[in-house]
Amino acid sequence: MSTEPMAKKEKRDLLIHFDEEKQVLVFYTAPVGDTAAIRTKAFGGVRPDIRFFREKAPDEAERVIGSMVFSVIDLYALNKIGIRDYAALANKAHIEYVADLESRAAQNDAEAQYHLSMEYHSRTLQSAKQSDLDEAERLLKASAAGGFHDAKVALENDWELMKGAAKRRIKRGPAA
Repeated sequence: MSTEPMAKKEKRDLLIHFDEEKQVLVFYTAPVGDTAAIRTKAFGGVRPDIRFFREKAPDEAERVIGSMVFSVIDLYALNKIGIRDYAALANKAHIEYVADLESRAAQNDAEAQYHLSMEYHSRTLQSAKQSDLDEAERLLKASAAGGFHDAKVALENDWELMKGAAKRRIKRGPAA
């Protein structure tokens, strides 16, 4: 047995790389400080709450996370993994996620209101509907009033720019 002290464990992020050419998944861990710039610039990410997984049996939670990983990989891969129709699964999961947000937002869950607000903003950019933008703003303001930090920051710093982009999209009308 070694008498040397164990190295202090540092918080690490998991990076999953799909090497399409070799058809292998590569799992990396990296210090969170090394991935900060990536996380700042990248798509906001799929953000299931851990409570979502804890409410499931362990086998089901593991199945769901695996499905999510494969879905995201296939979404951006040129040469799909092809185990399942992940586009359909991702669509179903998104519908369930939004339904969960709607349920929680109706109970005045400020975090859910914030995430649902971002969903409605995204819908506005697709639908070009003023009603979607109005709901996004209502939810964002409710979330901020409920004390959710990200909503307060978004309302103070980003909302006018986001709202302007949505209004320009509405003005152009729905895509043909």
